[in-house]
Parts: sequence; C-alpha cells; structure tokens
Amino acid sequence: MQSNPHPDITDNIEQDLFSISSKPIKNFQFIRARSGIYVYRCLYGGLPAVAKYFEKEEDRREILNYHILARHGIPTIKTFALADATLVMEDISESEDWRPGIAEDLRDVAIAKCLARWYFTLHESGTAVPELDSLYFEYDSITEDNLKLLVLKLPEANELFTFLLTHYKELHELIYKPSFTLTYNDFYWTNFVVHKDKTAAMMFDYNLMGRGYRFSDFRNVCWSMSDDAKTAFTSEYNQLYFDKHNHIRTEIEVLEKRVDDVMGPLFSLLVAFTEHENLPNWAKESKNDAINGSLLSNAKQLLL
Repeated sequence: MQSNPHPDITDNIEQDLFSISSKPIKNFQFIRARSGIYVYRCLYGGLPAVAKYFEKEEDRREILNYHILARHGIPTIKTFALADATLVMEDISESEDWRPGIAEDLRDVAIAKCLARWYFTLHESGTAVPELDSLYFEYDSITEDNLKLLVLKLPEANELFTFLLTHYKELHELIYKPSFTLTYNDFYWTNFVVHKDKTAAMMFDYNLMGRGYRFSDFRNVCWSMSDDAKTAFTSEYNQLYFDKHNHIRTEIEVLEKRVDDVMGPLFSLLVAFTEHENLPNWAKESKNDAINGSLLSNAKQLLL
C-alpha cells in the first residue's frame, strides 16, 4: 500500500494543525480510512504519533471528547494536538510504558480490574460534565421512524415493533428516565491500552463516547470478557462505588437494566441494518431475540 494514498487529506491535516501550532508534522504513513475518518502514523514535532482526521462534522465530537476527558482528569492516551478536524496522539506502538490491548487481555483478571477503575473514574466524573445533555446518546436514534424502518428490515418481528410503536410515548419517556453520565459505548480489546506492568489500562478512540447509563457500559464490557474477568471487573467496580458512596447500586441499576435490555438490542439492530450490508455477528443475538419473542417479553415487562 502506498504511504499516502490521500494527499489531499494530509494537506488538510497540515493546514488544520498550523492554525494551533508551528510544530512540523511529517513522514505520514497511511493506516486506514473508513467513513470519512483517516488515520496516519507520523512524526509530530519529531515524536512518533498517530493523527486522526475527521471529514464529517458529527465525527469531530471525538476532539471535544478529548477536551472533556482532560478537563475532568480522566486518563487518556497522551495527546499532542487537538485542532478543529484533527487530533494527534502518542503512538502507543512506540511507547516505553504502554502497549496495545490484545485478545488474551479479555481473559486477564488483573487487566479487568484496571479497566474497572478506568470506567469508574469515567462514570463518576462524567455526571458533572456541563456538556452532558448535548452529547451523543445512542438511544436518541430509537425514534418512531426508525422503528418503522426496522419493521421493513425484519418483518418476522412485526409484533414486537407494532407493540413498541403503540407504546412509543411511554417508551420514549423511559429512555430518558435513568440518570446519565459519560459512557464509552464501544468496548473491545482493540480499543484499549495496557500499562506494561499491568497496573493500569484505559480506553481510547472516543468517537462513540457520549452520555448514557452505567449499565450499558457494563453490558458492553462483560459481553466480551471471560467469566473470571467479568466477575473481576464487576466486583472491582462495585467495591469502588461502595467505598465512595457507602451503598451499592442495585436499586439504581434495576431501572437502567430494564430499559437497556430493550434499547440495547433495538440499537444493535438499527446500526446493523442501516450501516452494514450483511448482518454482523454481534447483531445476530439481537435479531434472534426480536424474532423469538424474548425481546417482546422484555418490552412488555418494561412498558405494561
């Protein structure tokens, strides 16, 4: 692959960064491009770095998210520059202290505990973010029009979608009833880094970060982890919460879970059918639940 298949994009990156700093950026090595987001390895001010450029205005929320995380003391990969459409961060593959996550980390109890500490910091600090109400929220997309779209995409689940449309007013109210905080929303091993001595871990790639329920993040994390790692994550998080608040989240979490048990699969189906040509593996369970009646049962328990 040629080192710079999109010279117009690297020109845009240079111009964007020049507006905030005189540090040179050079030696672009193309990594990937998808849906208007371009990623390069490079040298920035002589240091190994990764640059991300966002063509679409809505994707530039990741730059705002880095500002928010920094203001609230939530650990992130070191950032070198945050411009209007470009962010430049440390190249973890060249780091002395950190390494990229690997699939085996999803079975590592020590790393699960580290990730629990990062998520706890995110959620605790996230409740006080002034911009919270304006941030991306996955379930904003659960509209009447999108439910009607799902009827067309999945007619086998017509009874489910007819029920939800009939009770849409109540459904919409319940979506916004739980307390909100910052949520990561995109957990996977490709999206976190681990300190080489396993004393810390943190997520990166904040394009889908926004507001949401703590339980939605728990569900995303635990879906991917081994049973031992899952237990370690939830135990560590719950202990941190109890140590700070002197009570557990059980009652609060019940509502989050009941809403998320319906909204999570609906959102997965919506993304799967609108952004992918073929149904992704991660959406197959949601499709089955929509067809076999289990999602309808959850919806009735929530709404009736």
